[in-house]
Amino acid sequence: MKTTLLYAFCCVVLLSGAQSLKADMINYDYVSASDGTLTTPYSWAIVDNYDSSRPGWDYTGGAIVSGSVVANYAAPYGDTTNYFSVNSPCVDSGSIATVSFGGSVYNYLGLYWGSADTYNKIEILNGSEIIATYTGLDVAPPANGDWNSPDTNRYVNLFFVQEFDSIRLTSTQPAFEIDNLAAGLLQNNNIIENAPVPGAALLGIIGMAFSGLKLNRKQK
Repeated sequence: MKTTLLYAFCCVVLLSGAQSLKADMINYDYVSASDGTLTTPYSWAIVDNYDSSRPGWDYTGGAIVSGSVVANYAAPYGDTTNYFSVNSPCVDSGSIATVSFGGSVYNYLGLYWGSADTYNKIEILNGSEIIATYTGLDVAPPANGDWNSPDTNRYVNLFFVQEFDSIRLTSTQPAFEIDNLAAGLLQNNNIIENAPVPGAALLGIIGMAFSGLKLNRKQK
């Protein structure tokens, strides 16, 4: 009995910790935009492609750039259009940029993450609360900054149960580049309905633990 309870407690602790700062679901689906870049496959999402499609979101820090500048920024693989760099031109040290979604809240975020590095970080925010954190290593291992590898230049889709209203992009070294930033509010869809809700998952584990206790008692 003590062993069963200890196992249940450990599962609860590990699961709650694992889900606290990660998306409830992640995939790497994409389509090719009319300009040839990778973009969100979801037609209901709003997209900022840094060229003509500007949804009115508020940016602080960073810069819209094109091409590549050594020790500053590099275009995501195959991207010949404008894109967003967390590092502003001529800034060769760490930088921070934020994107506020104009008062709207979303539970889906998509972005073409270029030449991902381990020191790139994206935080998903609801007000001042950080609801999820990802580094380049989480989405594109080995996250070595390779400009020309599809492994480190990926379109990343993140789905959350909790809604968010802004994101914060941080890079402690040059550089962190994104394109086709997408956001949307997904409702009544299997992607969200099937995502594990932390509270429900914990209750499920507790229930299984107590079922094990009852079985142990019967066997004794």
